Amino acid sequence: MDERILNDVLNELAQRRERNEAEQDRRRAEVYTACPEVQRLAEERRRAVMTGVLSAFTAPAQPELVSRVEKWNRDIRLALTAGGYDENYLDPIFTCPLCEDTGWVGSGKKSLCSCARALYAARSGRESAAEESGTFEAFDLSIFPDTPLPGRDISQRQLMSAICSRCRDYADTLPAPERRTLLLYGGSGLGKTYLMQCIAKRAAEKSVPALFVTASRFIRAARDSIFSRNSEELDAITDTPLLLLDDLGTEPLIEGITVEQLFVLINERQSRRLCTVISTNLTMEDIQRRYTERVLSRLADRRNCMLLHFEGRDVRLLNR
Repeated sequence: MDERILNDVLNELAQRRERNEAEQDRRRAEVYTACPEVQRLAEERRRAVMTGVLSAFTAPAQPELVSRVEKWNRDIRLALTAGGYDENYLDPIFTCPLCEDTGWVGSGKKSLCSCARALYAARSGRESAAEESGTFEAFDLSIFPDTPLPGRDISQRQLMSAICSRCRDYADTLPAPERRTLLLYGGSGLGKTYLMQCIAKRAAEKSVPALFVTASRFIRAARDSIFSRNSEELDAITDTPLLLLDDLGTEPLIEGITVEQLFVLINERQSRRLCTVISTNLTMEDIQRRYTERVLSRLADRRNCMLLHFEGRDVRLLNR
């Protein structure tokens, strides 16, 4: 790993911790002003814990301290809800609960957390969407025809307005939208990649680690992990909180790799409730033929996946 890039990543995580700690301090001050009972209970708990820690050096352990702390915790949660707050409002805030924003996980010998690997991959120039310029605010609906789509009672412009709204809602609810997988499918030149860039930009604004990779790049990473025993990039793609996988269907079909690794990627990320946005020019029938029913079933499951069908004329040809 490039030490300079790694230091940049760790510095960003340190800044993230500072922001989260500042928000915790703000919440604590707010609650203590509105609910003095919470402050009283928290101070009692703090004094008891500090006394227990100091006395541990000179006196036997206090087994009842654990149960007393648990009671204070319950009383604080009850006081918070009585004051109109969520019972977890004063809990520590972590962007990544796995490493608590330190960038390291594991006991004994530490290893880089998935969030740090994703940030590292983005900074090392691996097709990071953070470098793209697409934003929802700059999305120009006027480039789409306002005449009815064939056989439809809406125009391409109206359809794109609705699709853009869905994508914005998805981005605004990161890192935990209701349906974590988003499939953008339809012909070329309809705005799929641009809207993915918009989602990535909004993720960056919300400090949600994201990776933007083409399907071809993913398959190269999967192949390297098998033949070169180098899984660093594939791990980053698999573990990143938000993956934007562009141009599915343009990657080479490598026997024993493409279909199998795509299924593993989608299945693993859905099982872990990680956010994944996929764009493709393929139809649903094409996806089934190319990747088998198993992959289609993961992408077509509307409990976990939102499907957005792009229709109309290629705006790149219209605006030449």
